[in-house]
Amino acid sequence: MMSMQARERLSRPVRAARGLRPYPVNSACAKARLLVLAMIADGRIDAAELDGLLKRDAFAELGITRSDFLEVLYEFGADLAGLPSSGFDVAISPRVVDSLFAEISDDSEKLAMLRLIFDVIRSDGELAPAEARLFWNALDAWSLRIEDGRRHAPDVPAGRSPQRLRQAA
Repeated sequence: MMSMQARERLSRPVRAARGLRPYPVNSACAKARLLVLAMIADGRIDAAELDGLLKRDAFAELGITRSDFLEVLYEFGADLAGLPSSGFDVAISPRVVDSLFAEISDDSEKLAMLRLIFDVIRSDGELAPAEARLFWNALDAWSLRIEDGRRHAPDVPAGRSPQRLRQAA
């Protein structure tokens, strides 16, 4: 059950081994490609991952339609076909992964993307080692850290307690 539009997309020529196509920094396509990377990190695309994105209304959050997202997915697959591989395993170098993370520079977008990536990698109920690595790579690439849930006292000048500062305010 393939639509005419899907047939046209599938008949496009695959890019040569020049690497991945660039997207503008902070663009919807750059963000969508990171979600696709999260979807394939465990070696397969699970229907639960796509369903989770639909239920979360992630496409609207990215600023694209479902159809646009699927086009990015196709283009990413076509680009990966030109990268070195070993059977079905495509080798995506750390340098390439870093370049994908570098396409997101806005701090608020980084946090939103980290949440979406987390939603994708946990949507099938399993956390593959490659999915965990991708998550940690995002934290490192974007210089983010996970708070451990404890509340931290604000930076207080020497000799003043946080309570005194609150009272003075």
